[in-house]
Amino acid sequence: MKEEFFLEDLIPCLMHTHLKLDLNFLSKLLKDASNSDTPWKNKAFCKMLNCPINPIKKSSLTVYGWFKGYRTLPFIKLVKIISLSSYSWADIESNLVSIKSGINHGEIKPSFPIKVDSKLGSICGHIMGDGSIDKKFHAVFFSNSDKDLIKEFYDYMENLFGVKGRIWLQDKPDYDHTKWLKRIFKMEEIIDGNNIGLFYPKICSDIIYSLIGKFAEGFNKLITPEMKKANNEFKKGFIRAFFDDEGSVDVNSQMLRFHQDRKDILEDIREMLLEFKIESNPVRTYFKNGKNRYYFNITSLKNYSKFRNIISCTSPKKNSRLFILIKNTKNSKRYKNFNDF
Repeated sequence: MKEEFFLEDLIPCLMHTHLKLDLNFLSKLLKDASNSDTPWKNKAFCKMLNCPINPIKKSSLTVYGWFKGYRTLPFIKLVKIISLSSYSWADIESNLVSIKSGINHGEIKPSFPIKVDSKLGSICGHIMGDGSIDKKFHAVFFSNSDKDLIKEFYDYMENLFGVKGRIWLQDKPDYDHTKWLKRIFKMEEIIDGNNIGLFYPKICSDIIYSLIGKFAEGFNKLITPEMKKANNEFKKGFIRAFFDDEGSVDVNSQMLRFHQDRKDILEDIREMLLEFKIESNPVRTYFKNGKNRYYFNITSLKNYSKFRNIISCTSPKKNSRLFILIKNTKNSKRYKNFNDF
C-alpha cells in the first residue's frame, strides 16, 4: 500500500467536488488552457468544457464566473482544464484554497501529501471505536467524554484536512440516549465528564475511504484489506485509538481487554498485534442486552510491556493503570528477574 497520497491520486473520489484556487493562479491556468486572454469568449474552449455560451454576451458566464472568482470550479472541469494546459497537479496543490463536496457544503484544505501514518491510523481507530461515518450523509463523527481523546481526534483531523470540527456538548454519558445540550466553539468550553460530539463534512469521509477503503458506514464496520496492508505506524495509531475507545486495563485481574460487537474486527486486531509480537488470548463471547458481545484479553508481563512500549495509550487514566499493572506484576515473585523491553 502507498505511504503517501497526492491530489492527483484522489481524482476518482473528488470528481463530484468543487475547488477554490488562488485567483491569480486560476486566471493564468484558464488563459494557458484556452490559449486566450479571455477564455470565457473562446467558444472552442468553452465547448470542450461543456460550458454553454450566452448568445447575448457571446461568452460563457460559467467560465467568466470561475475567472473572476464568483463561482467555485467543479473538479471534473479542472481535470479537463489541466489536460489542456502546461500546468501540473503539483501546481494545483500549491495554489489550492479549499475543496468542498458541493456548492454549499463544508470546505476543507487537505495537507498534501497525505501520509499513511499514526495520525491517520488514530483517526480511523477512533472512528472504528466510538465514532462513525453516517450511512446516508457520510458525515464523520466522533464522541467521547475523555478530553484527551477528543483533543487528539480534533487536532489530527485539523492537521490532515485543515478544518475545525463542529463541537457539540452532550449530557453525561447515557448508553440508552444522551441528550445534546448546545454547540460550543472552543475546546476550553468542554465540561469535565460530559460527552463531546465532533462533526466533519462528507468530503472528509470521501478522502479517508479513498485512502484505506470503506471501513465504517453506519453500523457496518470492518478492517479493510488496505488497512491490513498499511505500514506499522498506521497500525500502531489505529490499535492505540481503538484501545483508548474500546479497551480496558484491569489491574486487579491483571489483564488488558479489547471488546467489540464485531468478532471479525477483534480477530483482525489480534492479527495486527501479532505483527508486533504481542500475543493475546482467543476471542470469547458473552450475551448481554439481547445480543452477543465479544472480547479478548492480553495477559503476561511480557505482553503488557510490549503493548506499553510499542502501542501505549493516549488516555492518561489508561496509561496510569497500565503503568500500575506492569509495576505490580513486576513486583511479584514470578517476575523478579524480568527485564523490560
